[in-house]
Amino acid sequence: MKSLLIVLFVAVSSLTTFGQETSTMNGTYEGYIDGVYVFSDGEGYTTEFSNITDDVANEFDLNSEKFVGKQFMITFTVDSEMDEDDEEIQVSTIVKLLMPM
Repeated sequence: MKSLLIVLFVAVSSLTTFGQETSTMNGTYEGYIDGVYVFSDGEGYTTEFSNITDDVANEFDLNSEKFVGKQFMITFTVDSEMDEDDEEIQVSTIVKLLMPM
């Protein structure tokens, strides 16, 4: 019974990830600071992304200083997760990056 519940949980989790809604924003890359990828918009607001997909990480090495100050169009997802204190937190993941021409 326990293994059936685990299989059902994994199946439902994978379905929700597949159809997950994305958002986009334009921003200037500020750097990889304190374990997050930081971008600022034209009004000076910053957005932090905790994760990045492997495809994006292979195309853009955001851990280096090479892209600091560069403009990007960022496509991302936001998930709710529980932290170590059992509080719900929002975790943003970059799923696509484009550099405007």
